[in-house]
Amino acid sequence: MVAPVDIGFIGFFMPIFAFLLVAIVVYAVLQKTEVLGNNSAVSLFVSFIMASFFIVEVQLVDFVGFTTSWFSVLVIIMFFLFIAIGFVPGDEPFKFLSKNNWFSWAVLVLMIVFFIISSSYIFNWAINWDWFMSGADSEWFGFLLLVVIGGVVAWVLKEKATKG
Repeated sequence: MVAPVDIGFIGFFMPIFAFLLVAIVVYAVLQKTEVLGNNSAVSLFVSFIMASFFIVEVQLVDFVGFTTSWFSVLVIIMFFLFIAIGFVPGDEPFKFLSKNNWFSWAVLVLMIVFFIISSSYIFNWAINWDWFMSGADSEWFGFLLLVVIGGVVAWVLKEKATKG
């Protein structure tokens, strides 16, 4: 007869796993998008700073644990869905996965909704509409709105100038 194994000690290492997961994912995203340039040292430093927040705050470790477990379930479901789609007859059954297709946008929206719902579950947050409306009545809100509108207009004009 096999004795049961106690794996409760893995919970002791959960903050370290969360740190490593966040550091690796943030570093990979920063390197792929090149938001901070092509300097890997800066990306590594920023990823360590971001990951250190997950060591300091316990709720962030819970958030990573909750999100990764449900995200892995979502990945497994998508895997089996893609296997089922692979049996569809035709030349290209995965044509709907092209870059500018509705399916890609739907998956992105579902992922964002998933992260928002999981963060509300872990952090127990709710929107305080009174605070939001009082902030919308302030003079800073108007200033920030003008800055955002000016940024969007500048971006659109820059895009039109480079094309035409």
